[in-house]
Amino acid sequence: MQKKLIALAVAGLVSAPVFAQSNIQVYGVADAYMQFGDLAGEDTMGVGSGGLAGSRLGFRGEEDLGSGLKAVFVLEQGFNIDTGKSAAMSSDDDKANRGSQAFTRQAYVGLKGNFGQVALGRQYAPGYFTADYDALLNASISPMSLLSNFAGLTITPNSAARWNNSVTYNGTFQSVSLAGIYSAGNREVDMKGGPDYTDDDKYGVSLKYDNGPLKVGGIYQAVKFKDVADETQNEWLLGASYNFGMATLAGSYQQGRDVLGIKDFDVDLWQVGVIVPVGTGNIHVAYAQADVDKAGSMTSSADPKSFTVAYTHALSKRTTGYVGYTKVDYDDLTVSGGQPSTEKMGDTDLFYVGLNHRF
Repeated sequence: MQKKLIALAVAGLVSAPVFAQSNIQVYGVADAYMQFGDLAGEDTMGVGSGGLAGSRLGFRGEEDLGSGLKAVFVLEQGFNIDTGKSAAMSSDDDKANRGSQAFTRQAYVGLKGNFGQVALGRQYAPGYFTADYDALLNASISPMSLLSNFAGLTITPNSAARWNNSVTYNGTFQSVSLAGIYSAGNREVDMKGGPDYTDDDKYGVSLKYDNGPLKVGGIYQAVKFKDVADETQNEWLLGASYNFGMATLAGSYQQGRDVLGIKDFDVDLWQVGVIVPVGTGNIHVAYAQADVDKAGSMTSSADPKSFTVAYTHALSKRTTGYVGYTKVDYDDLTVSGGQPSTEKMGDTDLFYVGLNHRF
């Protein structure tokens, strides 16, 4: 009898994982660089975090529910490797919520199957994913990344494209992928005498085609600012890239209308670049220019420009070394901290050398 009980217990221990079939993975990025030069006209030298990709620590997992359905989750926290502290997000979503910065890069749970994936939580909007059309692959030193973030756009590989309280759909069908997001913002209940709970809603969609050397995509996003203004920020982007073998040409054009809810504050941004393979490395060259209309506290319109040249070298499958130079010309903008200023913004001229490790 005792032998039978032991056998049943062992069988139970062996068979338990078969039913759950769960998998949890710890992953992350450790990226640090040494920079020196001028940052917006001010001398700078020191160690920075996230030159090619933001340093982060994440947990992701999935459980097989049967019939092709899986439960999935992601918890991801950004950190500054130069200080060891959590990376403070700068989007309005984070400013409106109390608490620590834990898992502010991503935090969601969802279901996926042959239909795609549906998830709930803090998630990337479709406008975060524009690396296919950027010769710097959406690195923080990319001209597209620098100028889109500077101009207040949400189609950008930065915190403005991470949205709280959101539901997303992502699906890939052969060469075509679809994505959509709806965010309730930070206000989910009406308050007497206050703004409506829908006044800070956000939504976006994307449609992409990826087949062999050709990649083409379109993105649309909208952000309501009716709690501070009576305008909705509307944006769209068209991007493409083609791998000719000896080089990859990439570029995009995007527009933002009534940016930050400010009427007639419009931004047009275009960028183009090339990736040239050299042995186990790549040379990346990109140029971007924005047309920023005069609005709000701005004393004049401006056409800021940015240029980056970099070399990335694969030291292994997970480790990449890089060196580069970035210049940003703010076209004599006279806005400081969102307020009119008599001083013109200084240019950025930065040299850097760094190391990126993925685990």
